[in-house]
Amino acid sequence: MLNNKFIWFIPAGMVALGILLLSTVLAIPIQVEGVSHIDKWEHCFAYFVLVVSFLIAFRKTEILSKKTSLILVLLASAYGFALELVQYLFFEFRVFEWIDALANMLGVFLGYGLFKLFVRG
Repeated sequence: MLNNKFIWFIPAGMVALGILLLSTVLAIPIQVEGVSHIDKWEHCFAYFVLVVSFLIAFRKTEILSKKTSLILVLLASAYGFALELVQYLFFEFRVFEWIDALANMLGVFLGYGLFKLFVRG
């Protein structure tokens, strides 16, 4: 039986799955007239939400520490980079973009930084 404390990881897992699906099979090219690079902000926001949702889960399950936070930041950054590689290697309509990988990492660091700024403990 799933420990009730770990129910907090379900939303975080759903965010990770959503990012995976949006980065691969559900990806459709969208052009917004007059707005350039809006997708970079979308990358940043997605990884911000990913990290914050996992940090909340770690905090609610009382396993949040500097070590788990560092591991989360590293894994979330690696996840963003890996998905860029997956797009390049397996989807002909998708490309690897360094700026997307950097936007992913920016979201990771913003999520971590703002969480630490506003949440004590």
